[in-house]
Amino acid sequence: MTLPRAETFAELPPPWPDELLPAIRDALREGAQTLIVLDDDPTGTQTVYDLPVLTDWSEATLREELAAGTPVFFVLTNSRSLPPADAAALNRTIGRNIAAATAATGRGAAVVSRSDSTLRGHFPVETDALAAGLGAHFDGLLLIP
Repeated sequence: MTLPRAETFAELPPPWPDELLPAIRDALREGAQTLIVLDDDPTGTQTVYDLPVLTDWSEATLREELAAGTPVFFVLTNSRSLPPADAAALNRTIGRNIAAATAATGRGAAVVSRSDSTLRGHFPVETDALAAGLGAHFDGLLLIP
């Protein structure tokens, strides 16, 4: 179904009047949930600082990071360099490990799959496999440039 642009934009609410980043940071620091960002390429984490970047996605390592209460951390997968079937298997494994680690620690997790802005990665193969590994169903995916 094609939506008319002008009508669709006219129905959107106005921009949020407040700066939300401080509230998001506070919620992440104080909450019982960790934001886990899976990054498919080593260059993706170059734009962040003061955040852990894991190169091991074993259940034990993820459990340790979650138990520490880390509000945000990256998992460097380098899956872009893999064939699609291998990238899917990797994401499925990571999803399972995250699910097991969150169950073991009682700490929730929001998971982001970060990929190249030109979609050189394996979309939607990786996100589908990640959802399957997490045992989760998502109503949609957000592609954010």
